[in-house]
Amino acid sequence: MNRKSLLISVVVVVGVVGGALALKANRGTGAAGATPAQVVAESPGAAQALPRFVDLGTTTCAPCRVMLGVMADLERRYPGAMIVEFVNVNDRPADAQRYGVEIIPTQIFYSPDGRELFRHVGVFRTEEVVAKWAELGFRMTPTASR
Repeated sequence: MNRKSLLISVVVVVGVVGGALALKANRGTGAAGATPAQVVAESPGAAQALPRFVDLGTTTCAPCRVMLGVMADLERRYPGAMIVEFVNVNDRPADAQRYGVEIIPTQIFYSPDGRELFRHVGVFRTEEVVAKWAELGFRMTPTASR
């Protein structure tokens, strides 16, 4: 089985198995039709001193769609605190290999200097992402509610 067939198989299995979990996790987020508000370049510029949150997934698998909502929420509630990047592995399959991703969705936390700090597979809610950043030494301060 070639890598593309394997990736497609993994996506199908994750979508089927994770569907029920994603529907439960999706409560109240409005994530079903959400897309990330900002997709940034693959590598942060040298002048940027922000940590980077990268989510690798698709726009079609249920858990991945939940993560699109999480990313939009992070950008809305924590603007300027981190770079939020979405990599659609259907559109960019070589990136899945480059990032070493075999199961989606996968989130990767990077320090401002580009070092990988943490990796998670599956749905990771907004509060969990913020708590992980704090654990890694990056305190995120939300903007005032609008």
